[in-house]
Amino acid sequence: MEHAPCIEVVNLSKVYRDPMRIWRTINAVTDLSFSLEPGEIVGFVGHNGAGKTTTIKMLMGFIAPTAGRIGIFGADPGDPGRKKRIGFLPERPYFYSHLTGRELLRYFCALSEIPRATANAAIEKTLQKVGLADAGDLMLTHYSKGMLQRVGIAQAIIHNPEVVIMDEPMSGLDPLGRHEVKEIIRELRKEGKAVLFSSHILADIEDLSDRVLIIEKGTRRFFGPLADIVLAQDIRWRVSFSAPEQEHSLIFSSFKGAHLADGRFSLTLNTEQEMNAILPSLIERRYTIVAAGPVYPTLEEIVFHMKDREAPHG
Repeated sequence: MEHAPCIEVVNLSKVYRDPMRIWRTINAVTDLSFSLEPGEIVGFVGHNGAGKTTTIKMLMGFIAPTAGRIGIFGADPGDPGRKKRIGFLPERPYFYSHLTGRELLRYFCALSEIPRATANAAIEKTLQKVGLADAGDLMLTHYSKGMLQRVGIAQAIIHNPEVVIMDEPMSGLDPLGRHEVKEIIRELRKEGKAVLFSSHILADIEDLSDRVLIIEKGTRRFFGPLADIVLAQDIRWRVSFSAPEQEHSLIFSSFKGAHLADGRFSLTLNTEQEMNAILPSLIERRYTIVAAGPVYPTLEEIVFHMKDREAPHG
C-alpha cells in the first residue's frame, strides 16, 4: 500500500524585490519540485545562498511563495492542524539563556497544547532521547553548542510530530556533536518520522539520507538517491596516520603519494580494496591510524559534472 507524501512541493518559486534597487528582482527559488515520504530522510544540500532556508521558510508557512504549490499532508502550510504535525529546528535557534532545559521544554509543551498531566512525561522522554537527561536542570547559558543543538531538536520533537524539518542542524558542531545529532536523526527515522534537513556538507548528507535534493541558485539540480549521482569512480579513499619522526623518510620511500601535514601522513587511494591492503602494514609498523574512509567529491565537483546532463526526477 502506497503512502501519500508528507510534503509535496510542485513548481515552487519565490521572487523578492532587491532592497537596494527596487526595480530589480531576486529569484531566490525557481520552479522547485520534490516530495518527502513517511519514514524517509531527505538531505537538502546547496551552497550558502542557494535557496535552502527560503524553501524551508515557505514549507513552514513563514513566507508565501510567489508561484507553485506546497502540500503538507495535503493541505496548505498555514493550516493549524498541519502545523501540529511538524517539528522545526531553525538554522540559528535562540532560546532565553536563563531557562533550564526542562523549563524550555515545558514552555514548548504549552505552545504545543500538551496537557499538563502528560507534559512532564513527555519532557523526560524527550530529554532522554536527545541525551540531555542529566543536564535538564542546567541553565541554557551553560550549554555547549552541541547541547544547544540537541535541546533545539528536543523542542522540535516534544509534541511527537510526524515530520521534522531541520535547517543546518550540524552547523558549527565538532565531530562529536555532529555524530550525536546524526544519531538522533537516525532514531527519528526508526520511529517512522519523516525528516528533511539542510546542509552544505555532502558527507553528512550521504551518511543519513535516503534521497538527496541539490539546488543551485534556487534551481533544482538533482533529486533522488545520492548513489545515482556520486559514482563509485568519483570516490577516493584516504588513510591518515601518525608515525615517529625517524620513520618519515621510510614512509615517503615506501608509500607513493604520501603527504605530510601538521605531523600526520595521509595516503589517497583509488579504491577501498587498496586502502584495506595498506592498513595491515601500517598497523604492523605500529603507526597510529587517525582516520580511514571515503573522500567524496565536493559539491562544486558534483554540480560541475551535472552541467551536461539533465538531473533525474524523483
